[in-house]
Order: sequence, then C-alpha cells, then structure tokens
Amino acid sequence: MKLTKIITVTIAVGLMANAARAVHVWEDPGGWSTTTFSYNATAPKYTGNELSLDMFGSYWALERGLGHLFETDIRGDRGRWGGGVGLNYFFTPYLGIGGDVNWSDHRGFGGPSTDWAMGNLILRLPIGNTGIAPYVFGGGGRQFNGLFRDPETGDLFAGKRYEWVADAGVGVEVRITPGLGVFTDGRYIWHTKDDGVDRLALRAGVRIAF
Repeated sequence: MKLTKIITVTIAVGLMANAARAVHVWEDPGGWSTTTFSYNATAPKYTGNELSLDMFGSYWALERGLGHLFETDIRGDRGRWGGGVGLNYFFTPYLGIGGDVNWSDHRGFGGPSTDWAMGNLILRLPIGNTGIAPYVFGGGGRQFNGLFRDPETGDLFAGKRYEWVADAGVGVEVRITPGLGVFTDGRYIWHTKDDGVDRLALRAGVRIAF
C-alpha cells in the first residue's frame, strides 16, 4: 500500500486562562502553543467562527448503486486505501462548509494519485458539552482518477477520469479539547457520466480547530 505523504503545519486553539470559553488562535496567538492540548471541562468544545484542519486515512470501494449499498462486498480488488487533507469553517457551532482532497494507491496506473476534491455543506449537532458531535453533509466536486465501465463488455477500467460527482454522508466527531478531536465518517459518491461507477468512501482521522 502506498500513501501520499502529507506535510502540514498544525495550528490550534488557545484557551483563556481566566474564562470558561474557547478562544480562536487569532484572538490569542501567544497562548496557543501551550494550551492547545489542555483539557478544560467547562470550555465549549464547539464554537462559531471555527476553522479546522483535517488529516485522515481513507478507504473507498466500488458500488453498484445506492440500492445495493448493504449488499456489496467492499473488500479485495473493489477497494483502495489512501488518505487526504481537508479544511472546514463553521459559521455557528452547528452549520459550516468544508472541502477535502483524497489520494489513494491506484495499482496498475502509476501508484498514488488524486481521486477527488469535494466541497460540502455540514450540519453538526453537538451533544451538550460532551465533545461528541454527530454530523451530516452533502455536496459535490470533481473526480480526477477513477474507474469506468466499458459500455460493450461491462469491464471496469482504471485511469484518468475527469467527472463531476455528488456526495452525501454521515459521521461523528469526538472533541477531546476545544482544539483537538478525532472523527470518522462515510459518504456515498454518485457518478454523473453514463459509464461511471459509484463509490463508498470511509475516512478516519484527526481534526485540529484554530
């Protein structure tokens, strides 16, 4: 398995020493380096005007259609391991937008390659101040590499595949501190060209809030 090496600079959130509220890095740039990973039981885990960075591993597999989602074996040659990065911005603790890019090991045509770049609207539902927040999202983007079906033989081929796609998914985040969390989600990706193939994509990773 080959994964694209992702080099990022991680900046996180600062917490006011004398106030039970989260402070964004641009509000207290001098304190973020020592307070990013500090636990504070009363500080809000999710806030508005929140920018966050995602770093994740991923696995995607071919699907025959949404109606066959729970009938398809996603193991073996139907799937590919990979990873990616994403950026999110929440206007309120509940509503935000996000974008992500995924790379995976396309065996047979040149190794790791960009799969897609997606943009989504996100609805987040924090459960009190537990740090647990289920979320749903939907949107679309551009596919760069993928698989397509020969209209005559029905055989699948991998290669360059520029195509607009749509997606929708669900996930859950667990915020350990106001600046650090882990998340996992799954999305269904619909193809738009007649000879295209749908995918199921799963992610799990770290989310760092600025």
